[in-house]
Amino acid sequence: MKRVISYMFCLLLLTGVAGAETLPAPTAEAPTEVVQDFVEDDGMSEVVGKMEQDLPSIEGLQPLYTTKIKLMTATGTMASIRVAQDENSQSLGAVSINQVVTIYKVYPAFVLVEYQGIVGFVKRTCIDENATTIDPTTTPPYGVSKTKYVATTTAVAPIYTDPDTASQTFPIAVGAGSPVAIIDFVDGFAKVLYWRSYGFIDAALLTDLVVVSPTDTPLSAETPIAAFSSFFKYDNGNELNDGRVKNIIRSCELMTRVMQPGEQLDFNADIGPYKKSNGYFPAPVLIDGGSQPGYGGGTCQSSSTLYNTVRQVPGVTVLMRRPHGPGCARYLPMHQDAAVGNESLNFIFRNDYAFPIRILAESAGQGVITIQIFRAE
Repeated sequence: MKRVISYMFCLLLLTGVAGAETLPAPTAEAPTEVVQDFVEDDGMSEVVGKMEQDLPSIEGLQPLYTTKIKLMTATGTMASIRVAQDENSQSLGAVSINQVVTIYKVYPAFVLVEYQGIVGFVKRTCIDENATTIDPTTTPPYGVSKTKYVATTTAVAPIYTDPDTASQTFPIAVGAGSPVAIIDFVDGFAKVLYWRSYGFIDAALLTDLVVVSPTDTPLSAETPIAAFSSFFKYDNGNELNDGRVKNIIRSCELMTRVMQPGEQLDFNADIGPYKKSNGYFPAPVLIDGGSQPGYGGGTCQSSSTLYNTVRQVPGVTVLMRRPHGPGCARYLPMHQDAAVGNESLNFIFRNDYAFPIRILAESAGQGVITIQIFRAE
């Protein structure tokens, strides 16, 4: 804790795989299309802690984005504007599909909007991710989650729903020695993005705090210009989930690299092929609408974590990205995933900076994958 405070003063998704053990093992090493990760909701993916239960008010806030209502279901025609970040809370009104709302604040599962004088919360599953940024000079693109710090856990670290050790804990606890990207510090806790919620890690369990540069000019060679973490289940006694964890670790090894100006990274080509001979293990994937074992399951979480990292740096251009269907991957907020596995599902980006960048992807296989980008010159 002293090291964390000293640094601050001086510098002023998860896979619960229900029933996966009953799936048959792959019969051959033929290349498997990792069409989608098989990931179940952990039951707490949209928890709103006490400190995030804001009132439906835009007083003092500036408008950030405008976007259309775009419902997930073919039969849906209206989206409710609610009094709280709870789909069962009181409805203050409704917005028809294709109508435009103004977004004032973005939360992991909801957005705070105004529509024809009505102010309240709309689920992110109801809006179009192709939002227009009102002032691009001060506001990052919709869905970009900026982090301020990276620190390393010194012991097994529970993730709480509030900055309070008496609050409820999420199912995943991060293992010792794991780097974690941090949004900010609140009351002695590190605030992190946990699936479609915010979570909090006791700062006393963190060390080696590094500031993420707010610009493309880092404070030092050891200062990243972007960082992002996502969380996954591990050590649950499920062999196929163990394979998924090993695949995340293997993909981190392959993602770590230096990219020269103008160089592209093609995830399927450079991190694949998703085969045993390339170090991948059987893990649950979705193919033809059903779950079955496939080599490379879990790499979609790696590509999605990388996607969220590169989106924080304007000099990197995303050339191809597709979500995991209309509902997107559950281990990240809506609209923030990047599926890989075949010609139509891939993540490709290019370094358009005039300088090389270094990608450092790390996971000890204990609940978190963290990716950082550094200026390499």
